[in-house]
Amino acid sequence: MRWPWQKKSLQDSRCLGIELHQGKGFAVLREAGVVRECYRPAETDQGLDGLATWIAAQQLRGVSTVLSLDALDYELHLVEAPAVSDDELADALRFRMRDLLPQGAEKKVIQGFRLPADAYRRRLEMAFAAVIDHRRVKDLVRWCEQQELALHSITIPELSLLHLVAEVAPETAVGVLRLDAEDGMIYLYRDGGLYLSRRLNTGTQSLGGHAVAEGGFSLESDSRIDALALDIQRSLDYFDSQLGMGMVGQIWVLVPDNADVSELLPELERSVNIPVRSLLLDSVARQQGGEDLTASLAIALGNALLIEQGRAATAAGKVA
Repeated sequence: MRWPWQKKSLQDSRCLGIELHQGKGFAVLREAGVVRECYRPAETDQGLDGLATWIAAQQLRGVSTVLSLDALDYELHLVEAPAVSDDELADALRFRMRDLLPQGAEKKVIQGFRLPADAYRRRLEMAFAAVIDHRRVKDLVRWCEQQELALHSITIPELSLLHLVAEVAPETAVGVLRLDAEDGMIYLYRDGGLYLSRRLNTGTQSLGGHAVAEGGFSLESDSRIDALALDIQRSLDYFDSQLGMGMVGQIWVLVPDNADVSELLPELERSVNIPVRSLLLDSVARQQGGEDLTASLAIALGNALLIEQGRAATAAGKVA
């Protein structure tokens, strides 16, 4: 998804992915296909001041940057796709959604991307519409300018994870599960396309998860696992019966930012009856240090990969 303010970046081999999540910023710096540095905010951090200090210390002036929006900053709507070209999709969605936006579409930035053509058994053409307040867009662009970053694009986590999943190249449809303290998200991907993004009502706190620093994860009640499994199963059933895309082959669980859920996964796997695994990114990240990338850092990595994939495609085009 490309936004109107996207600019050409300076020629720098480094690339920076930033994920905004729950009011804080996470970052991954890549160079030559390797994660060089990561920024994870402290528990006491508020806003982006800590990230700005880290960017200055890393001397990232002019580095090409992709930033993904905080879930608090945008809405994602699934609507019937207008019969227009891709270049006209955003404007057509703005017109179609004008009655759905209480503050008026003129105060929103709207970008759209289509579901893959095989969704809904090819009977419906649907599109996702990402809606963000124009003032928030301006604030984020201004913040990047203040840090002297070369803003490549602003995206959403759904698409950041799409680039990450593409690097792993699964042979089947996969679900990516993200659990925060109070809720979660599940994303369903197949063959390089996003088919479903759905919020879940269960988080690590309701599952009995404790912060990592407090000794890891503990499970207080099987019923809480059952509730999470039921929520996930509804998404899998929708993917199969409504979208007509068949079975999801496995669930990849992003390592939560502030909890350890590893003890939960075997029971969750038994409940949903498909493989459930932590999404470990050693082969993709080629990280210095070896620490597992938690969910927000994994999404920041997906943003950095977007830049690398674009550079690789450009280089391949020049060779051809």
